[in-house]
Amino acid sequence: MKLDKRDLILESIIHAYLEVNEPIGSNELGMRMNVAIPASTIRVYFKKLSDEGAITQLHISGGRIPTASAMEFYWQNRLKFSSVLSINNIDLLNLLVYKNDIYCMIFKDQKLFLQDVLNLKDRFLVLDFLTESISIKFSSKVERFLSNLIGVSLEELENISIQVGLSELRAKIKALKRGEILFQENEKIAFEICKDDSIKAILDPSFGDNFNGNLAFSPLFSTGYMGLKTDVLYQGKPAVMVCASSVYSDYEKFFNMLKEAA
Repeated sequence: MKLDKRDLILESIIHAYLEVNEPIGSNELGMRMNVAIPASTIRVYFKKLSDEGAITQLHISGGRIPTASAMEFYWQNRLKFSSVLSINNIDLLNLLVYKNDIYCMIFKDQKLFLQDVLNLKDRFLVLDFLTESISIKFSSKVERFLSNLIGVSLEELENISIQVGLSELRAKIKALKRGEILFQENEKIAFEICKDDSIKAILDPSFGDNFNGNLAFSPLFSTGYMGLKTDVLYQGKPAVMVCASSVYSDYEKFFNMLKEAA
C-alpha cells in the first residue's frame, strides 16, 4: 500500500532511529529516503508530527525521534504472526537476544491439568498431570482437599496453594514450571523493565498467560516497553516464545534473522 507523505516521513524516521539509535534531522532524513522530498517540506511535516505526538525533539537544535506511542502503533501494524517460526540455531538466538537487547524465554507448549491424586502408602501424595507429576508429603486432609480439585489447571492450583497456605505444593509447582523453560536469556533486560517484585512474574512461563494477543504494551508493561508472544518450533518441538524489551528495539530485524537461519 502506497503511503502518503506524512506516513512515509514518519516511517522513515522510525527506520532511521531503529538503525542508528540517534535523533535524525530533516537534511539527513531527506538523503535516506528513496523519494525526493525537500528538507523544507520535511521540516513542515516534522512540525505536524510533533504536534500530533508522533515524534519529539530531545534538544532544541537536535533532530527528531519517534515517540513511544508512535512505536507502539508501528509494531502493531508491522509485526505479523501468521506462521510458526522454527528455531534450530540456538547459538544464533543467544547472540541475537543480546545484540538487540531483548529478553527472551521459550517454554514448552503444554497446558497441564490435574488428572488424579494418588496415595502412596500414606507417605506421599502424587499429583498426576498426565505428562508431568508432583509428589508432596502425605496428609489425609490435603488428600481430600486436592481430590476435589481434579480438573483444575496448574496455574489455578498454584493460586489455590497460595490462598490456603500449601507451601510445599507451591514450591513443587514452581519447580515444575521452571522445568518447562527450554531457553531463557538476557534477564538483565527483564530487570530493567520491571525494577520491582514484578520481575518474578516475567521470569515465569505463566507470564505469557497475561497476553491478550501476540503483542502487549501498557498496562502489562511500563510506557516505553513492550512484549510479544508467539508460537515457535524449538528444535522441532512445539513451544511458546515470549520476548520483552524497549519499543525501540528492532524486533523485525530480530525475527528476520531467525527466519533466515531456519
